[in-house]
Formats: sequence, structure tokens, C-alpha cells
Amino acid sequence: MVTYHGAANTSQLSIARIMPSRLNLNVKRRRRRSVGSQIVEFAAALTILVLVVFVPFLDLTILPVRWKLAQEIVDGYMRKLALCETFSESFRTVEQDPSLATKLVRLGGVSYESINLRMRISRIFNTPHPEESISIGKPGGIPPEWLPDGKKSPCMYSLELEVRTLISPAIMMPNRGVSIPGLTTPVPITIRASRTWENLGRNPVTRKFFLNE
Repeated sequence: MVTYHGAANTSQLSIARIMPSRLNLNVKRRRRRSVGSQIVEFAAALTILVLVVFVPFLDLTILPVRWKLAQEIVDGYMRKLALCETFSESFRTVEQDPSLATKLVRLGGVSYESINLRMRISRIFNTPHPEESISIGKPGGIPPEWLPDGKKSPCMYSLELEVRTLISPAIMMPNRGVSIPGLTTPVPITIRASRTWENLGRNPVTRKFFLNE
């Protein structure tokens, strides 16, 4: 009886050669799938990082910077108003001079809603005393007792400028039914500035105080 061991060995060898190649192919496929899933997960994580961390951080950083720059512009404009000869001239400057609004818009991301000018008059006491003051919103409206020669003098006269603005974030996120100031909508900010009125003299023609003209 004759047995052929050679054929069996040959088939076993061929199977042994094919099996490792198939195993290697399966391993490579699994590696590719795992790498692909990691890329998708990384992209999703990166998107969440940008939207949740980077954008809010950038917005919260740029808002104070724009606010500070706008405040400096309003302070500079306030100095200009305080140097006017009369209170009415200061009012005309606010109404006719567009430089304040123009400078605020040129900052980028800053728009204004309204500009209001008033004069605050506060009594000066030599001893501790509750504050006593009035606010005047138009020229010629100061009561006689609050003028420099009135019975409530001495007083301190100050111009007060109030500018209502809307300051936008660096990146405005889409508003999906939730309004978040500083992220999805501009932040309403009122910028105030004040400066002492220095011209307490009288008009030589009308004999009225310049601050009440």
C-alpha cells in the first residue's frame, strides 16, 4: 500500500502561506477603520472646542477692548464740549458735529443709538452734608438759585455725556432661538463721561452766565 505524503504536504503549505496574508489583510482593514473613526472623532472634538471654547473666549476678549477704545473716544469728545464758551454751543456741537459717531463706527463692531448731554450742578459744603444736586437737560434751564451768584452757591458745574452703544463680539454666533448678548447679539453698553465746566463768567452783552446760555 502506497501513501502520497507529498501532495498533502503541498496543500498544507499552500494553506499556511495563504492564511497569514489573509490575517494581515484583516488587520490592516481594522487599523484603517480605527484610524478613520479617530479622524472623525477628532474633527468633531475640534469643532466643539472651537465653538464652545475658542469663539466665546475671543468674544469675551474683544468686547472689553472695544469698550475701552470707545470710552477713550467719548472722553476726548467730552473735553471738546467742556471747552465751549456756552452751554448752548455744547448742545449745537453734539447735534451738528458727527465726529463722535464717525469715530465710534470706525472702531468696527461699535454702533451708537443715542447721545445725550446734560449739566449737573452739585452744592459744595464745608462740612459733611447729604449730597444736593440737580441735572439740567437744556440751555437756559438753570434756576437762579443754582447760578454762581445764587443763594445755593458755591456749586460745582459739570457736563455729563451719555452715549448708548451696541458693541458686537468678534464672531457673531448664529442665533438659534437663544439670544445671548456677547455671543449671538451685540451687548448694549452705556458709556458715560463727565468734565468740569470751567467758564463761569458772564456774557458782557447779555449779562447772563455763559453756562446758562
